[in-house]
Amino acid sequence: MANKKKSGLSTGDGGIVIGGNVIGSNVVQGNNNIVTNQTINLNQFFQTIYQKVDENPKLTPSDKEVVKAELADVKTALESKQPDETFLERKFRVLKSMAPDIVDVAMETLKNPISGVAEVIKKVANKMKESS
Repeated sequence: MANKKKSGLSTGDGGIVIGGNVIGSNVVQGNNNIVTNQTINLNQFFQTIYQKVDENPKLTPSDKEVVKAELADVKTALESKQPDETFLERKFRVLKSMAPDIVDVAMETLKNPISGVAEVIKKVANKMKESS
């Protein structure tokens, strides 16, 4: 019998063959792995909030820039492993004094999608309600 060439790839036990683009994907190799997402990508949620700021007719262009800067600080804080609730509460108070409807949009947008961030946002929202 003639030697037959294998078609395809063989990596052996525990090997991985990847075809195509895997940018932004998680590739896990091994047995009994537990995969958790430790990073939070809030960009899409904040884009929604920034859009609402831009659409807000009550805010002047300079106020919109200030609100977006405050929101950027909030985003940075929420991306940390241990968000500082006191810092977030101060930021949301500043935002509420300038654009209360944007605070409502931000709270609702951030509460639902991500459980860790949602818990912090709920606590900050409750503290703000208590002191109102």
